[in-house]
Amino acid sequence: MMWRDIAYWGKKLAASGLVSSRFGNISVRTERGLLIKKTGVMLDSIESAGDVIEVGMEPSPADREASSETSSHRAIYRATDAMAIIHAHPQFAIVESLLCEGEIRPLDSEGLPFLGTIPIVDGDSGSRELYDNLISVFSPGKYRGVVNRGHGSFAIGPDLKDCFNTTTMIEHSSKVKYFYDMASRGKNEK
Repeated sequence: MMWRDIAYWGKKLAASGLVSSRFGNISVRTERGLLIKKTGVMLDSIESAGDVIEVGMEPSPADREASSETSSHRAIYRATDAMAIIHAHPQFAIVESLLCEGEIRPLDSEGLPFLGTIPIVDGDSGSRELYDNLISVFSPGKYRGVVNRGHGSFAIGPDLKDCFNTTTMIEHSSKVKYFYDMASRGKNEK
């Protein structure tokens, strides 16, 4: 019944404006590998077990039906003890990843203690560069979430609820920082 959890959190991500259309991915670790949405399936349209697929920890022909981000999710699971991953496309986090060098530093009183800094990693979607960079950030166990420059966030955790909370916090802190920086520039120009 893990597909129901993926469906529930997919709908929550879409309703929160953290994903749109076919963008974003959710996976959970299984005994044999991971369960992830199928390619072309929208996160807010998962209606049955047929909308997700279980793949192993090694690449296989089943990967052709799985999300294009399967390699990134697999790499994170192999390098960490994460039980769930949410990859979203939060707009303000993406904008901040283009404006900031190396990391996003939350300014709000919730973001900094909850997230610390938010690393920004480079690499094209599904590329070896991306999952090598994700592993280098996640494997020491210091971070709960990162932002792939210009692409979206990745959150890891013990369950999808925790990943959703991290994703929403990344977006909240990025939004606060964006508006603070805009207001500061306007104030300094007067």
